Amino acid sequence: MNLFYTTPDLVTPKQLRLKDQEAKHATRVLRIRTGDQIFVTDGNGKLFNCSVSEIHKNDVACEILDVTIEEKKSPYIALVIGLIKKRDRLEFAVEKSVELGADEIVVFRGDHSEKGNVRLDRLEAKVLSAMKQSLRLFLPKLSFAENLSSAIDAKEKSTSLIYADETLDDVLSTKSDQDRLMLVVGPEGGFSESERNLLKIGGGVSYSLGDKRLRTETAAVTITDRYKNGLL
Repeated sequence: MNLFYTTPDLVTPKQLRLKDQEAKHATRVLRIRTGDQIFVTDGNGKLFNCSVSEIHKNDVACEILDVTIEEKKSPYIALVIGLIKKRDRLEFAVEKSVELGADEIVVFRGDHSEKGNVRLDRLEAKVLSAMKQSLRLFLPKLSFAENLSSAIDAKEKSTSLIYADETLDDVLSTKSDQDRLMLVVGPEGGFSESERNLLKIGGGVSYSLGDKRLRTETAAVTITDRYKNGLL
């Protein structure tokens, strides 16, 4: 099944529209034609079963035949990941974390991060693509923070803070029954001492991913999967 995305403002009770890249992909790549049945999500948990009614250059109109509403799976996972200099590795971490169920991703510039810039537009495209590829109906939030403090300041009081600690040798089962978790993974150079203190002051609990050193993208994917999908 191919899943398309449209923004909530383009949905009415009886009709929705695909715009720009989504419309082009549907008509030029997949060769969708009038009368074809397609599935569309608004990124807010709704799946629309639609029939294509009109096709224009950058606009596809669809008649809504049926709507399925999905409940968001608990716990809510906010993944906070240190900036990785190599773009493809950062994009891999974001893409796979979304496929595994991350609800929010914050990329932060760590004290030990190598110099580099973040192309949020590219990461947003990866997030959208991963959501559709994995047939998820909730579009994760994506943001960038200039430092770890800014990244975790937005944490709600009811959110548990857990950070991957590469200095721990044993795999510790840091389980949590909270409905909201913020999982923090440092950059390639690890956390600085001040960042570690910041995490501890913020009530953070350290968690070991094992006795081997993992790349940042591997750690991000692993910790997301363990906490989102109950693999602890």
